Amino acid sequence: MARPLQVYETADVTVTFDPQRCIHNGHCVRTLPEVFDTAARPWVQPANADAATVMQVVAGCPTGALHATARDGASADAPLEEAPLNLRVARHGPLFLRGGITVVNADGSTLVSDARVALCRCGLSQRKPFCDNSHRAAGWRDTQVPGNGQP
Repeated sequence: MARPLQVYETADVTVTFDPQRCIHNGHCVRTLPEVFDTAARPWVQPANADAATVMQVVAGCPTGALHATARDGASADAPLEEAPLNLRVARHGPLFLRGGITVVNADGSTLVSDARVALCRCGLSQRKPFCDNSHRAAGWRDTQVPGNGQP
């Protein structure tokens, strides 16, 4: 069963979190721990920093699990139609895509249109095509990409 989208609001910014898309990369908690603190409840406290800083950190979330919108309507992400597509192969991990991305299911239905996604490439995810970090628990290693061989 899908967990609902979590919403955290202040007078200046709204942050949303999709737990189904988070792979616990840690960008948010490392970069802005006063706002993103997994030991606190709620774990997202956008009032602890200015809206511009919160939006900047959210834009760095590699999976699209976090999004932020300012009260004036500004988004942490560039409009999808303006964002150049970028693909990064993570060592022993997912494919990280940024840009105007639409993930379409085999039946032609849209799974997500977003500026950031993490796609599974090990085949072990329970949320395919999205990564769920199953590769870590299984000890999956990438040996197919130059420079990503076994340590």
